[in-house]
Amino acid sequence: MQEKRAARIAFFDAYRTFLVFAVVSLHAAMVYMAHVPAWWYVIDPERSLFFLAWVLVTDTFPMPALFFVSGYFAPLSLERRGRSAFLKDKLLRIGLPWGVGVLLFAPLFARATWKSLGLPLPSSHWAFVRTLWIGPAYQQAHFWFLGVLLAFFLLFAFAASLRRPSASRLSPLRGMLLWWGLASATFFLSSLRWHHDLWISLGPLYFQPARIVSYLAAFCLGGRAWRDGWFDGPGVGRKVLPLAALGAFLGALVVVILPFRFAQSDALGAKALRAMAYAFASLSMGSFFLLVCSAFLNRPSPRWRLLGESSYGVYWLHQMILMPLAALLVPLSFPGAVKFVVALVGTCGLCFLLTVEGLRRLPLLRRIF
Repeated sequence: MQEKRAARIAFFDAYRTFLVFAVVSLHAAMVYMAHVPAWWYVIDPERSLFFLAWVLVTDTFPMPALFFVSGYFAPLSLERRGRSAFLKDKLLRIGLPWGVGVLLFAPLFARATWKSLGLPLPSSHWAFVRTLWIGPAYQQAHFWFLGVLLAFFLLFAFAASLRRPSASRLSPLRGMLLWWGLASATFFLSSLRWHHDLWISLGPLYFQPARIVSYLAAFCLGGRAWRDGWFDGPGVGRKVLPLAALGAFLGALVVVILPFRFAQSDALGAKALRAMAYAFASLSMGSFFLLVCSAFLNRPSPRWRLLGESSYGVYWLHQMILMPLAALLVPLSFPGAVKFVVALVGTCGLCFLLTVEGLRRLPLLRRIF
């Protein structure tokens, strides 16, 4: 039964590849967006509203969808390995890259932020780490995802040993509506105290309060999708693609328009609209691209499998390639769009090669990536 089910989820390779590509494009677009945050690592003088819209759209669906995919495969992994081996595997494959990324590389990104803000820097990198990174400059860059994901896996392994399987089934439509309601409510409630883009640390974890509950809910929904066999039956992607495409278009539209319409408003109504719009865009676009992959790419493919399996390495590496490359492009007098394409394609290509020829070949690293 497990082999039969595994054969029907080939499209997840393409979906995971696309999601990681969307994350890389988000970070690349931030270099060239109008109204770029002053703390961003590299800021190019060639900036436009087009890339601002790109950022607003791609800042919604990739992360919830990645947590959904992770949650989808968690029950099968736990069932096959057992609890002890499952936890050891996650500590090795998620915990170790997270720790290395945070301790060795995140301070470099924090230093770039400090420099972008025009703040004085200590004379040495170690002095910066000791006095500022462990303090007001603390961040985890893009490695935050691994820490949060590891926490979700640990919670899942613990909860799976306690709860009894329920006989009730959750339909995809009801599951998505429940996620949208919860994501909207928690985003709104968080915005009553914090800015919706604020990052905070809670022990070793680093995350955005406005989004963390929606990520956990997406992870849990993925696990429920596996248990209830959402993708076991005949594909429905092509039947509902037109409606899903309309929803994705509307989702993209609202997250682009609302920040301009209510840019300076702290009214409760504006906060509620922003919360519902963000959750709707995340859900509608994530679902649309999932349906596209399931409708057209749901067959075994060595190429997509290689890309899907390499996506983890690409994610882990991408900022360490993207930011130096974007910095090298800053003095060049090319349009922002050209620089963006060069930075995006160059980063994805180089990260893929480094993953396939490096991370996945070395004895210890190939067990991780």
